[in-house]
Amino acid sequence: MQDQEYPHIYTVSALTREIRQRLETGFPLVWVSGEISNLRQPSSGHYYFTLKDESAQLRCVFFKGNHIHLRFKPQEGGQVLCRGRLTVYEPRGEYQLVLDYLEPLGWGALAQAFEALKAKLQAEGLFAAENKKPLPFLPRRLALVTSPTGAVVQDFLRLLRQRFAKVEVLIYPVKVQGAAAAGEIAAALDDLAGYPGLEVIVLARGGGSLEDLWPFNEEIVARAIHRCPIPVVSAVGHEVDYTIADFVADLRASTPSAAVELVVPDKAELERRLARLSAALGLGWKRRVNGARQQLRLTSRLLPDLRRRLTDLRLLVDDRAETLARRTRRGLEGCRQQARLASSRLFLLSPRRGLILARQRLEQAGLTLAQRWRLKIREQRRHLDYLKSHLGQLNPLAILERGYAVATKLPEGAIIRDAAQAPAGTALRVRVAKGRMDCEVKEVSSE
Repeated sequence: MQDQEYPHIYTVSALTREIRQRLETGFPLVWVSGEISNLRQPSSGHYYFTLKDESAQLRCVFFKGNHIHLRFKPQEGGQVLCRGRLTVYEPRGEYQLVLDYLEPLGWGALAQAFEALKAKLQAEGLFAAENKKPLPFLPRRLALVTSPTGAVVQDFLRLLRQRFAKVEVLIYPVKVQGAAAAGEIAAALDDLAGYPGLEVIVLARGGGSLEDLWPFNEEIVARAIHRCPIPVVSAVGHEVDYTIADFVADLRASTPSAAVELVVPDKAELERRLARLSAALGLGWKRRVNGARQQLRLTSRLLPDLRRRLTDLRLLVDDRAETLARRTRRGLEGCRQQARLASSRLFLLSPRRGLILARQRLEQAGLTLAQRWRLKIREQRRHLDYLKSHLGQLNPLAILERGYAVATKLPEGAIIRDAAQAPAGTALRVRVAKGRMDCEVKEVSSE
């Protein structure tokens, strides 16, 4: 029997190893999209799952060192886009995809759409600094546009009460996530544009993924913010999150809580500042008065010394008197005549008249200066009283002090503007200047 000639015979390990080498060489890096199934994560922290579509499936592994900075958690049934290298797990003879990147399917498209819309609106000037409206120093009424069920409302109101409890807040409930959210947000901004007395609008939402925050990247929201005549503050997401609304808004806050600090000043700090200004004003006037007194004393020192002048004159008189006495001995009658003439001249030249007039002018100048300082201080005190009264008029409760009241429906707290909103039997809460009353509607009239 002739020896049968056999082809090259592989062992299982050798064949598997060669298949692995050819597979890794032929497919060094591939992108694959599909649906996650059979997802598991053992104690090692690695992700193991099967990526499938309608006709086939592919085993995948995502090692912990590669997904430690992943911004989302893979979910069973999720559509994803993967990048990795093909290899063979030799002990089982199975080929698999070793991942180094994973993202939800469509995230890349959202990022591209974000950049495209951002470039478009920036070219139109919606981000320009000259279009930003300044915020009032102390708004008396502001609106919070957000979801009524989230923690944003409670955190916002709590911090607002700590800083300036008298500011009136209008809560405008809208959806902040989902397909209908952008339309509701834009409609809310348009509706609030005509609300009487509204000075600031805060657009707020907590943090989330790019998909969660997407309503705030919609063009309809951006254009609603741009055309709103009331200053809009964007407080969406966390400090690292940026949306189109942040760029269009008149002011961006890193978080909803930070928006309160940007919009409303701290009442305690304002009071401390007013006290410092008042103290500085009093100290300034005291310094000016002391300076004027010192200047007055300096001026008085520069005046001629009338007492020395008088002494000199007296010495001169004595000298002349002695001269006159010697001359009297030469001729009594002539000396007497000369003495009377000298006496009359001395009276006319006496410095006492000038001294009396100078003292009168000095006393009059002192009275005038004191009167002017009193008038100046009185005028500044009137101005300070005016500022204090004007500050009191800014108190939002001043309206209620004039006899007005605010009625809200219980339990939701909606403000009643029309009697038709409160049929008979409706529970109401009526807020007046001092306290509140819970009431029930007995009868409704359209008058």
